[in-house]
Amino acid sequence: MTDQSETLDALDQAKADLRKQQAKRRAEAAINAEQAAQTLAQTGATLIESFDLGSNDTVAGYWPIKTELDPRPLMAALANQGIATALPATPKPGQPLIFHEWVEGDAMIDGLYGTSEPRPESPICYPTLVLVPMLAFDDRGYRLGYGGGFYDRSLAGLRQRGGVVRALGIAYDAQRVEAVPIGPYDARLDAVLTETRLLRL
Repeated sequence: MTDQSETLDALDQAKADLRKQQAKRRAEAAINAEQAAQTLAQTGATLIESFDLGSNDTVAGYWPIKTELDPRPLMAALANQGIATALPATPKPGQPLIFHEWVEGDAMIDGLYGTSEPRPESPICYPTLVLVPMLAFDDRGYRLGYGGGFYDRSLAGLRQRGGVVRALGIAYDAQRVEAVPIGPYDARLDAVLTETRLLRL
């Protein structure tokens, strides 16, 4: 039991150290945030083809906080090409995200942790492609989040429902690291989209 606790403590510390480092690197990369977000928006057709998206698919994005790369122009581009879009509502700790239908211009409310989210009466949906924010990613497809486990928990729940649910990380090139410290419940991404490339994993 002691060995397991020591391993968990070491993993938590490694993640905490990397979070501090990558928060600074992401902030530096975010100087060109507006340009990067518009570059992502130009990849809508590529994503539709790469992930074989159609009328039965829903792409869930996120409302950016801090220095996260903004996926909303990309979501608007996808919506203009007939793809349904959604945003998550953040629940209490320990629970998965709740996804609601959303398009640009819909009213928002304040959520937990400084987020904005759709109104609770907006229809709930189950996305087939989830755009995932992060602090870091590696070439194996693992990401470093903020430590709440919301996306890991949500992806696991969506996949348990059946069908194919894919995760696309959204990040700056500068957020790539050699290896993200991972635990047994860390969900793997299918791809990462940066301001310069789509990295299939």
